[in-house]
Amino acid sequence: MQGVGSLHVISVVSARSDSGKTTVIEHLVAELKKRGYRVATIKHIPKTNFTVDREGSDTWKHARAGAGVVVGLSPNEAAFIVKTEEELSVAEVLDKLRIFGSFDFVLIEGFRKERYPKIVVARSEEDARSLLDEATIAVSGVIAGSGEDIELGVPVIDATTQVEKLADLLESEDLKLKQVASRLPGLNCRECGSESCLQMARRILKGEKSLEDCVVLSAGKMAEIKISGREVPMGSFVQELVRSVVLGMVSTLKKANAKEGDIVEIKVRV
Repeated sequence: MQGVGSLHVISVVSARSDSGKTTVIEHLVAELKKRGYRVATIKHIPKTNFTVDREGSDTWKHARAGAGVVVGLSPNEAAFIVKTEEELSVAEVLDKLRIFGSFDFVLIEGFRKERYPKIVVARSEEDARSLLDEATIAVSGVIAGSGEDIELGVPVIDATTQVEKLADLLESEDLKLKQVASRLPGLNCRECGSESCLQMARRILKGEKSLEDCVVLSAGKMAEIKISGREVPMGSFVQELVRSVVLGMVSTLKKANAKEGDIVEIKVRV
């Protein structure tokens, strides 16, 4: 990712499908573009074996034959189809977006488990409350257009009629704070001298601290745990503990000879 504050990633999430996430993104993209921002979007499609390509097309045949990347090029569009062994994480996709230039905002539809600042789209108060947390910047969707006076602790904004107000939030200092906080591990370990990751984010925005001052982020990568592509933050002590346990277990297995420099991968399906 780019430097602190230079790229804003906003997650648009809901507790169930057909809640209006795409509608919110559609209106936000149009408004942000009108304000002069460059915007990219990422849509999560959890369907197994889904492809944006059309079965039987030439590009589909290229991929079926084994091409790792297929590009469909026309006078007004270039479609890049990258075949992967497993689902990429949002961080990996953001990294690959760099080749297309710099963006001011990336709106991601879905990915409820990510820690990016988020807009909760809901049909009911119950659905909205099930997803509210410190990363939430607003609530939108059917609930926002109901006309009811609902107090959720964050602004309730109808993206179809008040998109300017919603876009204003994406330009606010609160968004910048939550954006920096999303890049911290969220462990509130206090090892950096701050009372919480949120306080650390405030100090980073003021220039008093940097991301490198986070003990967890600067611990290096002796061990790594990912759940559905999302990395679990671990300090140096926990990493060394995981590393020791895994290497100890591997050493007892037949034909499992790990030597220095090897990377041991273990996958567990829950």
